[in-house]
Amino acid sequence: MPSTPRTLAALSTLALLAMAGGNAAEARSVAKKSIAVQAAMEEPHIVDHRAGGFGMAAAPDFALDGKPIGSGTAPASSQPVGLHGSNIAVLGGDVIVADADSGELVRTTPDGTVTASLAIGTGVSQLVLDPDAKRAYVADRGHDRVVVVDVSDGLVEVDAFRTPTEPFGLALSPDRSTLLVTAVADKTLSAIELSTGFERWSMTVGPEPRGVAISPSGNEALVTFLTTGVVGRVSLNNQDPRIEYVSLDPAAPQASPGMPSNAKRSGDEGRGFVRNAFAAIYAGNDVAVVPHQLSLPQVENPEAMGDSGGYGGGGAFASPITHRLAFLGMPDEGESGRVGTAFAITNVHQPRAATYDAASDTLFVVGYGSDDVLAVADVSQASVHMAWKAHVPSASACGPEGVAYDAGAEEVVVFCSLSRTTHRMAGTSGAQVADGQSAPLTKSHLSQSAQRGREVFRLGNSTRISSNGAMACASCHAEGRADGLTWFLQGNILQTPLLSGRVMGSHPFKWDGKDATISDSLSNTVGRLGGTGITKAEVKDLTAFLAAMPAPRTPSAEEPAAVSRGQALFESKTTGCATCHNGPLLTDQKAHGIAEDLPAVDTPSLIGLATSAPYYHDGSAPTLASLLRGKGNVHGMGRLSKLDESQIGDLVAYMESL
Repeated sequence: MPSTPRTLAALSTLALLAMAGGNAAEARSVAKKSIAVQAAMEEPHIVDHRAGGFGMAAAPDFALDGKPIGSGTAPASSQPVGLHGSNIAVLGGDVIVADADSGELVRTTPDGTVTASLAIGTGVSQLVLDPDAKRAYVADRGHDRVVVVDVSDGLVEVDAFRTPTEPFGLALSPDRSTLLVTAVADKTLSAIELSTGFERWSMTVGPEPRGVAISPSGNEALVTFLTTGVVGRVSLNNQDPRIEYVSLDPAAPQASPGMPSNAKRSGDEGRGFVRNAFAAIYAGNDVAVVPHQLSLPQVENPEAMGDSGGYGGGGAFASPITHRLAFLGMPDEGESGRVGTAFAITNVHQPRAATYDAASDTLFVVGYGSDDVLAVADVSQASVHMAWKAHVPSASACGPEGVAYDAGAEEVVVFCSLSRTTHRMAGTSGAQVADGQSAPLTKSHLSQSAQRGREVFRLGNSTRISSNGAMACASCHAEGRADGLTWFLQGNILQTPLLSGRVMGSHPFKWDGKDATISDSLSNTVGRLGGTGITKAEVKDLTAFLAAMPAPRTPSAEEPAAVSRGQALFESKTTGCATCHNGPLLTDQKAHGIAEDLPAVDTPSLIGLATSAPYYHDGSAPTLASLLRGKGNVHGMGRLSKLDESQIGDLVAYMESL
């Protein structure tokens, strides 16, 4: 099989055509309930709170790998508000939450009592606050706008700004004049002038952008991505902003014993790839932190590679997932300053959001998959260390996707996306604050079964899901997307498929079509992960959650006429694409013998094609254009060899619209 190395050219990849209750002050005077805080370097038992099972975590709570990049002195003790977005913010003790599930913006008192709510739209992502102007800016992901909300008394919508398709991340400049916005579908970072509401500039930044943060000086910004292994560093010093990319991927493949001679191989063997970087945050001393995941999709392993082969390697299951924090030394010189890097390993599963207390130089990170909060003290200093780690004191599954710091109360406030509740924890110890848990703030738009399935989908540190609890469904399918990687699996190199909007009705499943039903597929996937197994009820709940996932948003069409021409080509006998890619999900639900490494390859759905690069079952075509030019390992699919460059461009435009 030809080598398929994957580099930072991933920035140009696209998607998948292949065949393949009470008074708050009084309550806080009550003695705080103690919860266990684990030592920094021990290897703790991780509890599977759904099943009651245990698994030994391979990673410590917090361990810095290499020299710290921070300064020998403490930083300035203040920082402007709004330099990065989140789905939770604190305003004078009140809490404001943007709940993607219900689509509501909710305001509560410090004790969790709801005082106001405002419908924004399902999928609402982040908000930033300007406390002086009494304004909140909220990203409405589903309606391509930023909603301006007056928060002086309640929540009142006063304006809205148009954005590129699917806004997600927000950051407010220190002088409160400019709002930066990332757009997922259009792959852009844009700047909105708040005095007019007009776009000042926009740039393309690569696939799957998520968080954005601005430095305290306002001279630069960082953009994070789910699938590229880099962070974008944007110089904001002039009217013509520039971007460079800082790699977080390891420089060399991981050394290991070596695979059997008959095992399939690729150029990605042993390489690590950074994924699922949802957020960036600037601390003091020109240090920025990016929580993320490191994936080793083709871990060399000398064990048997038959049906027992798990994700990344053989039957012994060498863990292919590590959770990390990247520390970036960001000299405030825009793109001209050299970036230093250091990494810390943590067993906080799927670290997704963070907040910073400048007064104590402490970073607080939440784990979406493990319901943990990690406090890192002296985060911008050479003495960086773990202050404490604690489990969110919730009676039900939490799934924290947001965290804020209430400086007045010296408390961490966590938003649990699964239960739609907030929790207050002491910033000095992580101990639960008496009466610190709110009631559910909103009602879910999902069925009860889908809600339970969502919980299982993100569940980390569970031996029922994977060996040693290392992986969750969301590890490779954050937000139901694909991680853009090809995994060593059962003796083959196989690409991670997109799930959102294209699972139900596209059976059979797996690249070889061996699983006739979604129940078979989910059960077998857990087996491949090395999990002890999930119940039939959980399979049903996961199915309900997958069915509720919306299809990815498609990018704005630069030339609608090209999309129309591409559709005509796609559906014509000239190309024959529609022979196999037809019906509502653009699949004939059959397997075809077009690959050398599999007996047959199942026809995938083409829904969400612009978000599922690379292409073919083995990921050998990095872009749609390369697929259409026959540059991948699969040939003889359709009649494409006689297409000219103009026709290829039209077909790409159409396929990106699916």
